[in-house]
Amino acid sequence: MSVAVPDEEARRSPRRKPLLVLGGVAAMVVVFLFGLGIGSGDQGAEAIAAAEASASAVAADADSERAAAKAEVKALAGAQEALEKEQAKLSSDRKDVKARASAVAQGEEEVTGREEAVRTAEAEVDTRESEVEEREAAVEAAEAAVPAGAAGGSSDEGAAETGGAEYYDNCDAARAAGAAPVYSGDPGYGTHLDRDGDGVGCE
Repeated sequence: MSVAVPDEEARRSPRRKPLLVLGGVAAMVVVFLFGLGIGSGDQGAEAIAAAEASASAVAADADSERAAAKAEVKALAGAQEALEKEQAKLSSDRKDVKARASAVAQGEEEVTGREEAVRTAEAEVDTRESEVEEREAAVEAAEAAVPAGAAGGSSDEGAAETGGAEYYDNCDAARAAGAAPVYSGDPGYGTHLDRDGDGVGCE
């Protein structure tokens, strides 16, 4: 048992087969009527004219179908072009989204880095404050450890005026320590050393 397989041209253009059949039939009719026209005169001429009109109608239908097919192909091409543009836009949008996500991730990393820098700076400030407190405590301890001078109250007064651990009972003591003359603001300066009050003691 054999199975008839349609040829490739018939599968691709199913509309052409009826047109070809109609065209063949019309041609046969023309030939037949032409033969009749040779024998019967005017009747044959009318038949030929009718056959030609039928063939023209078939050709017009074929042209119309070809035009419709071309229009359909053009429409399909337009749809394909629109689809390609939409795909290109989607691809561009995906790249834009990826770029924004990357920028957000980079921004988060920068924020994390700044927070870490702030924590480091705060730790340094705490360390410095602790060092300052330790120094202040050492100064207070040194001031507390200064012995009272032979002059008693005047020794305390001189220490209070100088604001330091150095204290000289008199200019002889200052000279013996190599500190004379003693200027105002220097360690060991006191008003009991500066009799004229010009800011220079033991001149």
